[in-house]
Amino acid sequence: MESEKQTLYLHCIMCILGGFLGAYAILCRLMNFGSSQTANMIDILCTLFEGDVTDFLLRLSGLVLYVLAMLICVLLTKKTALNVKRYAIFIDMAGLILLAFIPADINPITGILPIFFMMATQWSVFSGNGEFNSSTIFSTNNLKQFTFALTNYVMEREKAQLRKAKFFGTSLLCYHIGVIFSFFACRSFGTHASLCALPLTFCALVPTFSCQPKQKQNPPHAKFQAHGNPHPL
Repeated sequence: MESEKQTLYLHCIMCILGGFLGAYAILCRLMNFGSSQTANMIDILCTLFEGDVTDFLLRLSGLVLYVLAMLICVLLTKKTALNVKRYAIFIDMAGLILLAFIPADINPITGILPIFFMMATQWSVFSGNGEFNSSTIFSTNNLKQFTFALTNYVMEREKAQLRKAKFFGTSLLCYHIGVIFSFFACRSFGTHASLCALPLTFCALVPTFSCQPKQKQNPPHAKFQAHGNPHPL
């Protein structure tokens, strides 16, 4: 699989997984969105001033987990040779299994704590196709970029804008395919629906193993030529 195609394939799979988990949190955990921190940070302040200590601490824990996940990704990228894409996929895989064991009647914020860590990890590692920056875990900026690019193409007929619109349109489409998948899975299996997304993680792992960089090998006679001999014999 060529590198450009591999990157796009992996981006699409992660968008589907991001859409699945975004909808899973909303459908199974009382409309709480676990993929970002905007609403959670608002709720941290609201629960603080309302005096709801339990919810305040849980939501604060969610923020800490989100930041911690991003911090770990930075450290792994800067300080190790670990394949961080593979690491992020394994985090999603473990999280999907863990979610299935969290009781449905537990505090909904407790139920999405793993999603906070999973999505922060995914967001830190998967950021587009190299040409365009695109989130795989929420859609607001993807919608903005798609709208701008499509409008600019209609007005100016630039092929670059059409290519951009196609990419962000594909990101939106894949994300919402994940949402649809999550809707039917959650309706059928409740909180155990997270296990339905495990095949996506296996699909995402394939290109991280199948396209390893090849080491450049010198021709057999190179070492002889290096010593001034035109032929090995």
